[in-house]
Amino acid sequence: MAVTCLDELLKLQELDLRLRDLELRLKTIPQEMKNMIAKRDAVNASTASAAAAVRRIELDIKASEAEISRLQNENAKLLQQSSQVKKQTEYQAMLQAIDNNKKKISDEEEKSILLYDDLEAAKKSYFVTKKNNEDEIKIIKSEFDEMIDYSKKVETEISRLKKERPELVKKVNPDILSTYTRLLNGKNGTPPVCAVEDGICSGCHLRVTPQTINDIVRERMAVCDNCQCFIYLPAE
Repeated sequence: MAVTCLDELLKLQELDLRLRDLELRLKTIPQEMKNMIAKRDAVNASTASAAAAVRRIELDIKASEAEISRLQNENAKLLQQSSQVKKQTEYQAMLQAIDNNKKKISDEEEKSILLYDDLEAAKKSYFVTKKNNEDEIKIIKSEFDEMIDYSKKVETEISRLKKERPELVKKVNPDILSTYTRLLNGKNGTPPVCAVEDGICSGCHLRVTPQTINDIVRERMAVCDNCQCFIYLPAE
């Protein structure tokens, strides 16, 4: 099947392939933006986690200090009560309780010292994490804004190409256009019009018969015997 509208088909194909690429690209943008949002949320969660670690240690310190205060008050009461106790056994029991509380106070004080060390380390970690994450959020926001702008540009370009396409379609023979459209919408994504290089069809990568090469030379374009795409010889 020899045809003679190579120039028109190549122009139409260039537009259609560009349009197809842009439409495919546009479909991927929403997921990319969702990924950016998820990344931002993960970064914010990292900052919140570091802040929560500081708060937990602060609460542990307050709880330890409160326990020390409670034990000290309890000892003060026991000392006050011991002066009024007449039985030796009760007096000895109070002194033992006071000694036990003093040991607990000592343990809590050691615990508090360690907690203050932990708090200092947690605060340093938080400030570093917060600073790094703030910088990361700025980058993500910038990329997100750029993606929005890019999406608008792609939509504008798609709209422009769709407006230009009808004029190119008018210049193509209806029968050829029907075959071209079928090939364009094929599942393998091969361009409908393919160049022949060194006797090989660039669409199916198989050798073209000598007779078909003669048809191309005579008519400028033919149909590949293997993949049925329109084929042509590129200019020297």
